[in-house]
Order: sequence, then C-alpha cells, then structure tokens
Amino acid sequence: MSTPASYLNFKCFRFSAYSALLLLIVSCSHYDWTDQSAVDDDLTDSDSEPDGIRTQSAEERTVDYAERESVEKEDICEAVSYQMPFTEPYVPSDSIRELVQLDIAAMTIEQKLKQMTGTDSGGLKNDGDIFRQLDDGPAGIRGFKFRDGPRGLNLATDLYMSSGDEGYATAFPVSVARGASFDMDLEYEIGRAQGEEVLASKHHMLLAPTVNLLRHPAWGRAQETYGEDPFLLGRMGTAFTIGVQEYIPACVKHFIGNNVENDRARLASSMDDQTLREIYGRAYDMIVNDGGVACVMAAYNLIEVDNNDSEKCTESAYLLSDVLRDDFGFEGFVMSDWWAMTNGKPVAELSQGVYQAVATAGVKAGMDMELPWSLNYREVPALVQGGQIDESLVNTSVARILEQKYRFNLANLSETEPGLSQPDVGWDYGNTSIVDTNDEHLALAEEAALKSAVLLKNDDSTLPIDLDSGKTLAVLGATVEFTLTAINFAGSVNYAEDVITGDRGSSLVFNDPNRSTSPLKGIEAAANAKGLNVVFGTSADEAQDADFIVVLAGLNAMDEGEEYTGAGDRSTFALDGKLSDSPQNDLINAAASLDKPMAVVLIGGSVIDMPWLSDVDAVLMAWYPGMAGGKAIGKLLFGDASPSGRLPITWPTSWNQAPEFNPGDVVPMDYFAGYRYYEKQDETPLFPFGHGLSYSTFDYLNLEVPCSSVTQDSVVEVKVDVSNRGDMAADNVIFLFTSYPNSNDERKRVRQLKGFYRVSLDADETKQITMPLRMHDLRFYDDGEWKVETGDLEISIQRDANTVITSTLTGKVLTDSIQVVDSASN
Repeated sequence: MSTPASYLNFKCFRFSAYSALLLLIVSCSHYDWTDQSAVDDDLTDSDSEPDGIRTQSAEERTVDYAERESVEKEDICEAVSYQMPFTEPYVPSDSIRELVQLDIAAMTIEQKLKQMTGTDSGGLKNDGDIFRQLDDGPAGIRGFKFRDGPRGLNLATDLYMSSGDEGYATAFPVSVARGASFDMDLEYEIGRAQGEEVLASKHHMLLAPTVNLLRHPAWGRAQETYGEDPFLLGRMGTAFTIGVQEYIPACVKHFIGNNVENDRARLASSMDDQTLREIYGRAYDMIVNDGGVACVMAAYNLIEVDNNDSEKCTESAYLLSDVLRDDFGFEGFVMSDWWAMTNGKPVAELSQGVYQAVATAGVKAGMDMELPWSLNYREVPALVQGGQIDESLVNTSVARILEQKYRFNLANLSETEPGLSQPDVGWDYGNTSIVDTNDEHLALAEEAALKSAVLLKNDDSTLPIDLDSGKTLAVLGATVEFTLTAINFAGSVNYAEDVITGDRGSSLVFNDPNRSTSPLKGIEAAANAKGLNVVFGTSADEAQDADFIVVLAGLNAMDEGEEYTGAGDRSTFALDGKLSDSPQNDLINAAASLDKPMAVVLIGGSVIDMPWLSDVDAVLMAWYPGMAGGKAIGKLLFGDASPSGRLPITWPTSWNQAPEFNPGDVVPMDYFAGYRYYEKQDETPLFPFGHGLSYSTFDYLNLEVPCSSVTQDSVVEVKVDVSNRGDMAADNVIFLFTSYPNSNDERKRVRQLKGFYRVSLDADETKQITMPLRMHDLRFYDDGEWKVETGDLEISIQRDANTVITSTLTGKVLTDSIQVVDSASN
C-alpha cells in the first residue's frame, strides 16, 4: 500500500542565454526547515486569545528568518512522476480475468443470476434476510455478506444469523466529525479498523464510505458524509477506502445526487453535466482512480441532467456507463441501494411484464447487482431466453462481480480464511459482537473524537477550564423524549448522561455500554483528576453554587436520520426542532442567566441554531463523537488536548441564509454548493467552512511556489512555514485554495479547496509543510471533455474559506500566482 510519505519529483525548465540552444533539466530543490523548531514567522493566528504567546520582537523574528536560505523560483515545473499520498489505484489482474471467464463458461443462466442478486424476496416477506447473497455450492463460489457503515458495523440488522442479541462493534465518530479532523492518516486507520471488524464478523463487504455532498445542512443523513466540499470528500473517502480494502472490498455510496432524504425514491435531482461531474461526482471519480474502490452503490433518487428526462439512478446508462465507467474509468461492479430499483418494495406483487421492463433497463444500463432481493432481476433468465437481453451483458456483469471476489480472496467457498489479511480483533458468536481485546479500536475512536471537535467560540479564554482544587463544576443536560414511529421505537436521551452515537437507520452501531464513556463520565474523570467537585443536573437550579457550568445539548435520532426510521430531513436548525417546546434552549438560557463562566457542548450531525450564542462564553461542537466521545470531551474541556477540528461545512446565520433545500419533486442542485454558494451570494455566514479555534496561536510565513509557470499535467509542491506560538502542543489545519481570477467564467473565478494539511506542533515549534497541488484536480468539464484551464492561477493559503492569511510582519498576503500553460506547447 502507498504510504503518506510519497513525494513529488519535478523536472524544471530554466531559460537563460543558452535557451535557444539548450533545454536544461534540473531538480527543484528546497531547503528543508522541518526540524528548525527555533524558527518563528510573521502572523499571529487569531485562533486563540494572546495568552501564552512567546514574546519576541519583530526584529528578532526578522533576524531568524533572514538566516534562511533563499529559494529561487524556477520558470516551468512539470511532474516527472508523482503519487499522491494515499493513492492505490486498481490494476486488474489478467490471471484473475482468465479464471473468471472459465467460471462463467461453466455457469448456467440461473447460476449467473445468483451472482447478480441478493436473497429471494420470499413473496415480499423476507425482511430478515437482506444482507447477503446465496452461496453457489455446485460452482464453489461464495456469496457476499454485507455490513453497513460508515461509523462502524451495523450488526443488529443481520437477523438471519443472530440470536436476536444486539451485536456490539466499535462506534467511531460519525463521518462529518471525521471530516472535521482533516486527517487522512486517521481516516485510513479507521477504514482499516472497520474492514478488520467486517471480516472478523464473518462478512465480506463494507457499504461505505458515504460521499454524498452536503449541499444543505438540513439533509437527514448529513452525519454520514465528510462535508460540503468534493475535494475533501474525495481525499477522505479515498483514505478510508484504502484502509478498508486492506481486508475486504468497500462500496462507495450513494451515486449520485442523493442529497434529500424525505421521499428520496421519488425525487429527481436536477443539474447540468458540469455540476454532475465536478461537484457531485468528483469525489467518486477520485475514489475510483486514487482508491481503486471495488464497488459503487447506485442511489434511490432519479437524476435529471441538462433538462433531459429524469431517470432512476439505478437504471441510467448515462450515469452508470457513460459517466462512471467510460469517463471515471470504474472497473468494479455497481450494486443498487436496498430496493432502489424501480418497483422498490411494493406492497403487492406486480405483473411479470413490469418486473421485466425494469430488469431489462437495469442490465442494459450497467446495474450489475440488484439488492437486497432478486425482485426485478429474477426475470433475467426469461429475458435472456426471450432475446430481450443479450446474455453477453449478463456475462459482463457477472465478470465484474467475480473479479472483485477473486481480487479480495473471497470467491472460493472452501477458503477457510477469506479476505486479504486476517483480523486481529475477535468475534463472539454468542453475543454477535466484536472483541477488541487490546482496546486498539477504542483508542482510535477516542483519537478521532479528540481531533474532530470544533471550538466554535471561546471568549476571554474561558476554555480550557482552569479552576482551583476544591471548586465545583456543574454539568447540565436536558432529558428529551423522542419517537421514531416508522420503526416503532421511542425513548428519551439525556445529553450529558447518555452516549449518543447518531442515526438509527442503516448506519446504526450498537456500542458496548461497558466500554463506552458518556460526556458526564468523561468530564467527571477529567475534573476529578484536578481535584474538582462535579454536580450533575437537568435544570439550572443544580448550578446555583457552581464555579463553572458546562451544558450538554444537541440532536438525536428523531431530529435527523434516514427516511425509513421516520426521522428524515430537518425543517429547522433549532434544538428540539421536532418538539412542541424547547427544553434545551430553556436550560441553556437559564444557566446563562446565572452569570457564571460557562461552556456549551453540542452533540449532532450538522448545523444547530444558537439563539443564546451571545450569552455564553464558549461553544464546542463535538458532533456525534462515538463511544469514546465522553473521554475526548473531558480532555478537551480541561486542556489535556487542544481543540483542532475545523468545520467541514458552512454554518449559516439562520435557515433563511442557507439555499433552498427541497422545493418539490425536482430538486435543483447548483454548481455553487457549500462555501461556493456564500461567496457567490456575497453572504457572510456565522462560521465559514474551515472555522475552528484552538488553545494555541499559530504563525505562518514563507509561502513557496517553486515555479512561475506549470504544465497542465503537473503537480506543484506548495510549501509554507507554520509555528506554534502557544505554550502547549497543538494541531493545526491549513487550507490551500485556488481560483482563476481573470477568467470570464464565474465557475472558475470562485475559490475552491484543492489542498489541506494537518500538522502537529510542540510548543514553540516550527515546521515547513508541503501541500502538493495536483493540476489534475483543477480540471473543468467543458464542452464534453475535461480540461485544465490555462492562464493565471491564484494559490492562497487560508485559515478558512473566508480568510486568506496575511503576514503581520511583512504585510504580505500568503498568495501567489502561477501561469498554467498548455502541456503541448512545451
């Protein structure tokens, strides 16, 4: 597997007096200051209050930097060879393909059908057996057994093989939280852990990652994706996929435009072709080409491109063949989402002709596998016999499926240790639960929770909590009732006492309560270690005598979730937005009226209105932080770690500032999604994409772009120095945005994320970081083909989507321009 240590090799062309006679190829060399921890730079980052900043004069800093070796910019840079960190493309095996063809030649049409479907519908009653294919005993070929992700394994839905007990698996923070970490190394490890648990539980494929673009915070499944930017989705999803595929195949979902949950099977997502490929499809393209993903899941919704007639994603030849295979180059197989093909899961049997029409459309479109049942596709043998479907199309689909089974050592039914690697975690058959003996996955879940939390506000350095021993901390949380009528589930949650992991739909994970830590328990542990008293209550009365107040509040599985649970999308960003009253806002307002130092910790998967924001000192967004989230919250509140998460979404001032969510049967999906929308509208959100405070302060200096011009197929090593000015170790996230400011096309003028870097710095340490800018990622889809625009390209190093970093020492903005030239002209 490729490691994060992959780097760029350049050839640089310098033109001199000899240029008419000689083209000199040299290597771009840059002085490496990674270990020069004494070096300072010029900008004090406003990520925190000024306490703890090392006092050093501007003159002293200038002297330090004056000692640095100057870097001379080359004229033209062109990549010789380059592999992006976390890049493992799929290279098909000729021997596997030969073996597949031998299998297909020996199969009957009924055996081929077995590869293309799940279980039998059982007269539309077989809801308890929907996560597997049947084994083909005579052919000796194993059927897939599937598990849902992406925050961990959903073991509870596998009713056909369990005793009815709730199966426990590692509950990681939700994907949107991990998107806030901007940590590809961590996401690779989480993918690897989930792949390991899938195989340990005797299953063979993880239905993850989810990379549907969060075009609006109201989407019910906002928690399942990494955020609102396609580059972020593509890079994080690629890291996760490569991790999973150390063991078993991953299936990226939901292709494409599944960005509204309510009535998802009927709605049509409408967009132009450029928007389809660049905004809603780019992440899939990246995961296919950089991650070598084995499977793509087609979505429930219909798709309408360039105002053409809408068609189901599961039966669209344009989508599944023209875009996914011919353009993106996908070599794996496509499965339907569960009951996502036309006919869905009807109440009564339909006529044979209805099923046959859908099966014909699906097979011809390139839909390789219908799940969970053999519903429409059970008609495939008759259609082949009647000549409506050419058997070669069936053979193609079967070949794609078998190839991935062989690729991951899953095809042979007699293989006792299927998969690419054997898991270190165990499996408890009696309790259908993962056995994480050494708590390695639990520790990984805690690390993710620590790195994901976003400090939204911190007036007067209220956090970290700094109380003398013997003082009292009040922890408050409201108890809120919820009901999910669609799945006949109801109960109550207390945001301080309970471990709230998110939606109860397909991404449901049951966490072992004996190994999980609630926010209250995590805060108590951190407070007790500092000699503090902790009182807990559900009203502000319990905080009357406290010296500091922490209120836990947020969302639950009724507020946001998958449609079939009865939760679905949100119609408001308010706390308790689906209740007739607002117990959580009431609690926060009452606590704030006590006029004590106070912090609010929010639990949830997306934006939450904060009408009390000006009345509280600090706000920490913890997302749904997983089973170890309570430990992380305690450590962050008391400064055992510094918050380092950055918002992977834009946080609007109100519902009315956000774009329209769901206007009706046809949902327009604009190119200007996420932070692009707010830039185009010239709107300032409450918190921009990338916002996040720290307990430390950071300086930035010395933006280095090695060349003045670059070819369209090159990669540019952009470097910048980052210094930790605080008195504690802290992580920082830096963003690279690009734009074509002189373009006539407003889509090219808007700034777009094309790089990010998470760096860990000790107190008073400086590192030079490198963010490779791959010109391939700047492609635009114009007039039916991909092009890298020539002309002036502006590169900016930013704190968030709204803030380009400016040096306080030199007054220089950390931006540079580079000329993109036509490769053919060189």
